[in-house]
Amino acid sequence: MSMFFRVFSILLPLAFTSTAMAQDISARGLVKAKSRAVLASEIGAVVNKTPLRSGDAFKKGDLLIGFDCRLLTNQKDKVAAQTTGAKAELANARDLEKMRSIGKLDVTLAEAGYKTAQAELRIASLNVERCSVKAPFDGTVVQLLVNEYESVDLRSNLIEIVSSSALEVEIIAPADWLNRLTPGQQAVMNVDELGTATPLEIIAIGGAVDPVSQTVLIRARFTNKPTDILPGMSGVVRP
Repeated sequence: MSMFFRVFSILLPLAFTSTAMAQDISARGLVKAKSRAVLASEIGAVVNKTPLRSGDAFKKGDLLIGFDCRLLTNQKDKVAAQTTGAKAELANARDLEKMRSIGKLDVTLAEAGYKTAQAELRIASLNVERCSVKAPFDGTVVQLLVNEYESVDLRSNLIEIVSSSALEVEIIAPADWLNRLTPGQQAVMNVDELGTATPLEIIAIGGAVDPVSQTVLIRARFTNKPTDILPGMSGVVRP
């Protein structure tokens, strides 16, 4: 075999390998929800409404958890009646002051009593509002953590929810991608669970490189989000 063919036979595989490596610029991406939360109880009470289960969708403002709050409701009614009485006492005190039947101190005390009653009514109203846990955003139930008729304490975890509309892709990319990508650049993600290629747009590039793994965190958004995409799905991203 001539020298030319021997050299060619050595360089040809290397050329194919180098080309394949140059073309295989990829990293793993993970679909994440911008909003995900575990909602906790702000009062101690008995659960009496759990209208949703895992996988159920909801809109912002929908009821997620309801409590039996007859005691708090009655307390609010009581404070409301006391506030009405304090208001009447203040009006009477002002009338008596005009007739010089009482002094300024009595009016001041009546005003303070009315303001105190108003503050207590606001507190009672806030406690009644806490009798229902409503959705802070559109989303899906990840896990229901309580059941009806259970008694929960203050700060007990009730339900885990995730936003189903505001999704992003987090990419753990090699540090040399810093020279390849800029915000606004297009990319493609092959979602493992769906078997489809989905277009992305780079929206942010991490401000630091991990010194151990020599990787950088990159965030991207879907430019045409698939209807069946879910948080937790993953795939290969190529710029």
